[in-house]
Amino acid sequence: MASSTYSLVDNVALDRQQAAITASRTLIRSPSRTHRDARVPDEDALAQQAAEMGLSEPDELSAIQAAQAAKSGVRMKRASRMAESRPHTNAAASPPPIPGKDAWSAGAEARAPTPAMYWSKRATWGARPPKMRSQTMSVIGSGLFVFGGWNNSICYNDVYVLDTETMFWTRMRTSGDEVPPCRAHTATAVGYRLFVFGGGDGTQYFSDLYVLDVRTCVWTRAPLVGPAPSSRRTHTCFYYNGFVYLFGGGDGHRALNDLWRVRAEPDANGAYAWEEVETTGGRPFPRGYHTSTLVGNQVVVFGGSDGQECFGDTSLLNLDTLEWAHVPIDPPLTRLAHTATLVGMYLFVICGHDGSDYSSQVLMLKLDTLKWETRTIYGKAPQPRGYHACALQDGRLFVHGGYNGQEVFDDLYTLELSSYSYLPQVPEFVIGCHR
Repeated sequence: MASSTYSLVDNVALDRQQAAITASRTLIRSPSRTHRDARVPDEDALAQQAAEMGLSEPDELSAIQAAQAAKSGVRMKRASRMAESRPHTNAAASPPPIPGKDAWSAGAEARAPTPAMYWSKRATWGARPPKMRSQTMSVIGSGLFVFGGWNNSICYNDVYVLDTETMFWTRMRTSGDEVPPCRAHTATAVGYRLFVFGGGDGTQYFSDLYVLDVRTCVWTRAPLVGPAPSSRRTHTCFYYNGFVYLFGGGDGHRALNDLWRVRAEPDANGAYAWEEVETTGGRPFPRGYHTSTLVGNQVVVFGGSDGQECFGDTSLLNLDTLEWAHVPIDPPLTRLAHTATLVGMYLFVICGHDGSDYSSQVLMLKLDTLKWETRTIYGKAPQPRGYHACALQDGRLFVHGGYNGQEVFDDLYTLELSSYSYLPQVPEFVIGCHR
């Protein structure tokens, strides 16, 4: 199988580079945050900007003031967290054990070293989203766009936007075609547009494709020509080379493993055309609740479930040759309803269900060795959960909402990656080159 080719610097050089980056972290990151602090808009500017973007007005003046105060105090709060946080330890033994609910140390207060990662539960302001699970969170610019989800009783079709610099939520006032409330759908960011496909509400399963232009706040139900994927939810979508790809999911009767794609630009008549993609190498078992993460010209499909079994397998699809490869990883760690986010040469797998219970663990799949790694993470981790949303923005992983089998959450956590936030600057690599 052809693989995406990247050149990897030797480990010694990489260690030296990371040490230099860590030593200069304060000089690099702090001035940029100070610079952003100087650009906090006043209340009138915020209100005018919200009106221009079609966003709802803040509920109270104090909320705006709180957001401004939050932004100006970002650096002070982060320094305080690092001084006061206690370590949350992901065990480093092989195979990595799944920690219990009290996995972080109950001992004396420990200072988090500068290069270490740490969890923070974030205070936010404005029109906060309600408790929800199976929602999507997409990054466009400095905003996180949360759409859909449900609270075990009611499905939503609202769009909430989090400004990651002020931690201020707004609910977008949208127009255009009406989008039904849904959960377990996908929302794929392409430029300033969100492509929302599938999902469902109760016993309903959807197969419609909607496009939201976040600049105009207008929804469009995409006109389609030709065949299209069947109704489904718990599938995955990703964008590559002009196409939005769709893999797997479930239709309420069976799990699926078909692969489709639609060009992100409509034809001359404004219509979109799906096409089913034929592949070689043998597709993964049918599944939903898995993750599909784009790495160069390949997509890494991990975990999921067919409704009976929780999977721990990993498959790679080369999107140029359309050939599947199934990669044995020892030990195989089962997950469903988790998130998997690419940070440099690592896949950060956060929370989810292991087939027996919900987890709060952070697992790191090193893609050049295809081996699981764990790290000591400071601060108090989120409660174990699955069906949450996660996105990478400005050196932090944002984790929102989710469900632990009894309670639906509305909280927001950040995993500060510290020196790991520079991993995207690591030179190119080959998946599995150091196995």
